[in-house]
Amino acid sequence: MYEIRESWVPAYFRDIPMCCLMKTTSRFESSNAAFKVNSTSANTLVQWLLCYDTRIDAQRYRQRVAHFKYSSIVFHGKSNLPIEEHAFAIYTHSVFHVVRKEILKGKFYCYISNQAAEDGTMVFSVTHEDNVFTVKFNNVDRTVDCSCHGFTRMGYLCRHIFCVYRLQHVDTIPAQYISDMWRRDILPKRVFSAQSRYGVDTQPQDVMRSEIIDVVSDCVDVVRNDVDSLSSLLEQLKLIKMNFLTKGSIQMPAQVPSEDVLEELIGHPIENEVVVNNPDVARNKGCGKHRRITGSSNQPAPKPPKAARLCRTCMKYVTGHDSHNCKKIH
Repeated sequence: MYEIRESWVPAYFRDIPMCCLMKTTSRFESSNAAFKVNSTSANTLVQWLLCYDTRIDAQRYRQRVAHFKYSSIVFHGKSNLPIEEHAFAIYTHSVFHVVRKEILKGKFYCYISNQAAEDGTMVFSVTHEDNVFTVKFNNVDRTVDCSCHGFTRMGYLCRHIFCVYRLQHVDTIPAQYISDMWRRDILPKRVFSAQSRYGVDTQPQDVMRSEIIDVVSDCVDVVRNDVDSLSSLLEQLKLIKMNFLTKGSIQMPAQVPSEDVLEELIGHPIENEVVVNNPDVARNKGCGKHRRITGSSNQPAPKPPKAARLCRTCMKYVTGHDSHNCKKIH
């Protein structure tokens, strides 16, 4: 094991991009755990494809829920640095919390102990918990390199680089250091469109309604953190609404009979007269067939005669009537 340590010790993989995310069996374990919820090893190919579609739909639903949650969250900074707000705008919600920790630790727990210049590049010695890291920074193209290889290993900048950015007044994360894996807008907009959520409808009015909803959602998402822009957007939408209502350009569509809607849905004309007969009587399982031959011993015992009762009207002991229906009353 010691002779082949370069094949399994994580320190030897620091120069490989996203090396900290590599696991030996994580891909198989995660996929097996995901598909075991809806399918089993005894399923046929068709059944497995149906289970696969169900699993993908569930995953897209969770993605839409997560997108709605972080798109409706208002930014609240903790470091008072513009670069934190920029990280909130580009990263997903979970990755932003990790990057925020790096920004805070770069501000409060890291400091520059030495500074030098080499061939137009600034070289900083950043100290953090008695450990010294070397950060090379080029002020022209904003390129940066840290000896900890944090960006190469994890895909986002480390606390030592954020410490240098704070002192060099860098307010935004350069585009070359924003990994597509952690971006909040990496998925195409059509995944979150109304047409993808509610099904495909090829009618022109339905397509245009979906596009209107998507456009309004995109506008609200862009200005979600700006109160003035939200107020301006709201006023413009109110003016558009009043313009349509006052000019009477909105015409209510004619009521389509339900029969026509059903005929269009099933693609077959509906008969006007439908005759429904009573269903055939079916005997339940286990009720018997009444084919058993009964003997004299199986005949039910005769019922004993009823005892005579006193009628209070005619004052006689009878079995055919009582005081309520006695003939003497009539």
